[in-house]
Amino acid sequence: MSEIKVRPWKGEAYEAPNIFPYKTLILGDSNYTDNPEQFDENIVIDCVLEDINDQLDPQGFGKFATKTRRVIFGRDTKIESEVFWGNVAFYNFVQFLVGNQARQRPTEEMWANSIPAFEELISELKPERILVLGLANWRNLIFHIAHQQKSEHSAILSVGTNSVLAGYINHPSSSITYSKWQPIAQALLLQ
Repeated sequence: MSEIKVRPWKGEAYEAPNIFPYKTLILGDSNYTDNPEQFDENIVIDCVLEDINDQLDPQGFGKFATKTRRVIFGRDTKIESEVFWGNVAFYNFVQFLVGNQARQRPTEEMWANSIPAFEELISELKPERILVLGLANWRNLIFHIAHQQKSEHSAILSVGTNSVLAGYINHPSSSITYSKWQPIAQALLLQ
């Protein structure tokens, strides 16, 4: 039986990306919705599809997605949602409904109980790079997962038989300084 409660988005070109040199997993933090009926195994997939189809509230996931693309490829990037999402996998680490609005924080129990699902996900997707969104997400990840620190912003994670280079940037839903975080994201994902 799968530990994964909220299925990840996996783009059609994830296995052989054409805008990244590596299989790339974007690791979000947690799930929330103001409509608890929307919280199901497809909430992440539905958000990505809505972004691709330009059906999102520009202040919610759409803004988050745009800032994520821009921090990787630059503020003036011409890479559209469909191309970006087609080349990555996206997964929220915490597998539980955290609350009904942004900025509500997962409990320690939620973080800890999401480890088996993350380990299963890494075994299935075998990413070559992981971009972790947010310092709290990063700290919880490296607290729970064996790793070897590479720099202030990156580490090699050991997950089962898989080793993968991961790094973090400030969470795109917060105030993000592109001049600070873009070089970190690009060094991890594009070089």
